[in-house]
Amino acid sequence: MNFIKGDAIRNDLQLKKSFFKLADDTFGLKFEEWDELGYWNHTYCPYAFEVDGEIASNVSTSTGMMVLDGKQYEAVQIGTVMTNPKFQGKGLSRRLMEKVMEDHANANILYLFANKSVLGFYPKFGFEMRTQSTFTLDKKDLVSNETEINKINMDDNIERKLFYDTTMNRVPISRKMSMVQNESIVMFHALTQYRDCIYYVPKVRVFVILKESAQHVEVIDVISKEPFDLLEVLGSLPIQTSKIKLCFTPDDLKIPIVQEMFIDEGAMFVKNQIDIDYPNNLLYPYSGLA
Repeated sequence: MNFIKGDAIRNDLQLKKSFFKLADDTFGLKFEEWDELGYWNHTYCPYAFEVDGEIASNVSTSTGMMVLDGKQYEAVQIGTVMTNPKFQGKGLSRRLMEKVMEDHANANILYLFANKSVLGFYPKFGFEMRTQSTFTLDKKDLVSNETEINKINMDDNIERKLFYDTTMNRVPISRKMSMVQNESIVMFHALTQYRDCIYYVPKVRVFVILKESAQHVEVIDVISKEPFDLLEVLGSLPIQTSKIKLCFTPDDLKIPIVQEMFIDEGAMFVKNQIDIDYPNNLLYPYSGLA
């Protein structure tokens, strides 16, 4: 059994295919197109054990810059923690976590999202649970200014490249909490679960990722190279439902916002590496989840 990481997997066709298969079998994640289009870069690094060209176990890291209270910190997200059933029970995930922690000892913040079956695993490495919040506003409190909005076709090279360039050079969506320089992961989500949910608003020169249901609309992300007025952007959208759920932590808005505890079957864990205390009651942006 050999330890490998990063380009040793990305540049080896057999290992990469094995990694993709394990991710699909474990989480239903499909990395192939993201890789083929060139969006897998150095910021996404798998740590793995391999046996005869097969990935036995993996823990990946995704690096970016986290904005907290207007300051930027180097942040490392841990994800895609998975072990082939043939190799479970051998402590492989623990050994990979130890290697990740050693490599990123100088990062400002380490964090991850765990499902309920492994909530007791990550505190062993110094991670602490954080509660998250939801943020909901009412359409009636917005100044409606509906304008042209164009759906983005992610199969169109020009449109996709414009979206990628904007994401790569984006301004933070919030000073309270947001992520920048994590365009690789944003592109993964843009090519998978948000592929049909990306729009461009020419008037305010922003991309918006949104999903609308009968109950509410989810504003997943607002991506722009220049500072923007979030209320103006929201007022420009042809939203039909009354409730608007923000899938990120907004700055203080001059309209009522209902903040409630975010409840799901997992939890966010944070390990503060320097004199930073990641607060409770924020919401990590959906578009940045590794």
